[in-house]
Amino acid sequence: MTKFYVTVKFAFFHIIRSIYHIKAGNNHILFLLSFKHSTIASNNYKVIKKMKKALVILFALVLGIYSYGQSSSDKELAKNIDELFESYSYYNRFVGSVLISKDNTIIYQKSFGYADLAGHKKNTEKSVYGIASLTKSLTAVGIMKLVEEGKLTLETPISTWFPYFIPDYSKSITIQHLLNNSSGMEANIGRTDDNGNGIMPEENAITFDELLEKYKDSKLKFEPGTGYDYNNFGYLLLANIIEKVSGESYTDFMEQAVFKPAGMKNTAVASFKPLNKKAQPYLGLGMNEFKKINSSFHPSWLKGAADINSTTVDLFKFMQAFDNGTLLKAESRNRIYTSTQAMGVNEMESGLGWVIDRKGDEKWVYNNGLLPGYASVMGSLPEKNSRIIILSNATSVNPVIDEFPGEVTFVPEITDKIISLFQGENIGILPIPRKNTNYSITDVTKTYQLDNEHSLILKIEGNTYLLETVGKEPWSVFTYAFSRNAKENDASSETALFFANAISTQNFEGLTNYANDQMKGFLGTEEGIGELKGMWANFLQNAGKFISYNIYKIEGNEVINAHIRFHFETVDIGMVLSINADHKIQGMFMDEAVKTSHIKTVKLIPISKTEFFINGHQNGGMQDLKITVSDIELILIDGSINFKAKVINPK
Repeated sequence: MTKFYVTVKFAFFHIIRSIYHIKAGNNHILFLLSFKHSTIASNNYKVIKKMKKALVILFALVLGIYSYGQSSSDKELAKNIDELFESYSYYNRFVGSVLISKDNTIIYQKSFGYADLAGHKKNTEKSVYGIASLTKSLTAVGIMKLVEEGKLTLETPISTWFPYFIPDYSKSITIQHLLNNSSGMEANIGRTDDNGNGIMPEENAITFDELLEKYKDSKLKFEPGTGYDYNNFGYLLLANIIEKVSGESYTDFMEQAVFKPAGMKNTAVASFKPLNKKAQPYLGLGMNEFKKINSSFHPSWLKGAADINSTTVDLFKFMQAFDNGTLLKAESRNRIYTSTQAMGVNEMESGLGWVIDRKGDEKWVYNNGLLPGYASVMGSLPEKNSRIIILSNATSVNPVIDEFPGEVTFVPEITDKIISLFQGENIGILPIPRKNTNYSITDVTKTYQLDNEHSLILKIEGNTYLLETVGKEPWSVFTYAFSRNAKENDASSETALFFANAISTQNFEGLTNYANDQMKGFLGTEEGIGELKGMWANFLQNAGKFISYNIYKIEGNEVINAHIRFHFETVDIGMVLSINADHKIQGMFMDEAVKTSHIKTVKLIPISKTEFFINGHQNGGMQDLKITVSDIELILIDGSINFKAKVINPK
């Protein structure tokens, strides 16, 4: 995957915008990658006493769950959760520790993989992980302790402590703005925006005064309290405000105000306590081998934002102490959840160190984090009285410097599925190969035809089944959904084809005939056409020679979305035209769903007599696929879409 694709992806991924409002930027995201649809469950902890020794042995060794006193439904839930984690662990897609509770009882607690590969030490419930941006939830509690003591208010401006830091704006930025990411500051750490604002942390230490100096003349993106923009530097400011107000170091204050009252004996700021329980960070999640990260960021860059290390047990104690009034009064807890800023995505709101959202018809409150080699999530479904805490010590790549089109961590995906299980829904788990299965497929090579231009060859080499693509280039088994031609002989297809031809030939004559009045104001101007030409030139410069285009999906009724795929030497780029009932273009957007893959042959993993699994993550970070085969037919299963192929050389 080229750097160019990542640039385009980050420029257009999170918010769909009109082309003429888009400026491709090199956005790097560190501590909190947008964990879409991440969900977390909540409940109160109840220590399990007097558990019979036989039950401890049985469930600790076989399932790794606490189940004494569980209802049959809870046992079934725990069983389903265990099957989920075991399937992800089998493919190296999860390494770490998990703690899940329901109705005051821990119903699932288990660890997977190694804390130290070289030392052959496995992860346990005592393993200490870097919790990344979960740190912010704890920092927010520290700030609210000072609010309760009357030493500051959420409305106190940051100019109180930093009068020479962006002096034109600091009087209007309050504590609350820092906590719920509504400050509007360009100043940031661990993220850079489209305009290059923000800096990445380094291995060498930096002082707070040096950071203030770097940002003293920075600007605002919007008026504080009127928008949302995730900001790590705001939490660095909060950590230093804690020090100025309390007279203690951030480390000492958090120990006395949060960790000790909550009973968090294995939690520390900027260090691992104890060291021998540290879960080392690794790269290579989902691959065959893990590689330890030997360098990281100095914690001075991350203070208050992502520098705390903890265990699943300690975080569970934190959530318990937070809910039962040990750490904060009820009024303060309520303000954490209600002093929010809309995030601009569905109903999501940024609270004070937490995200408040909905999963189905239920509220769920959570926070998550990501650092190179560490991923984390904790939160609650209050109506289910359930909590989920997941800590991992592996990521696919270093999310700051490495480019990878697939999942950097599977923690959000797993969390989504756990929430679905809590809500009684069926989920898909990764299929684990069955042993000693007599497969119905012979060793005879077979060719299956998907359409006139795309075929698949199923063959066996030794003990390995392979699937090879043949036909019109470029395509792979992962991109058939995008490579096939789905255009129809109607006016909407004509509009989409005219646009695709116009932009790829750079001949825009007559294009306004296919635009509604609003889009004519863009497509009919020199400025608008100039932006389209500049965008295409950027594609050519970074993606190589243009090869071809196709319309791979047309959907909708009154409003049609026509998905166009432009094939270049190194990257495929997707665009979507919004076409109204009069077959006129009313909008155009980048298509975030398009993937690029030139892999022609993939290994098949047998999972039944007639089914095979294709590991997309190990094939360039693509989506997982399945196929079912017989002597006369092959079905390619891509998510919820089935593509049928008929055998053309039966034997």
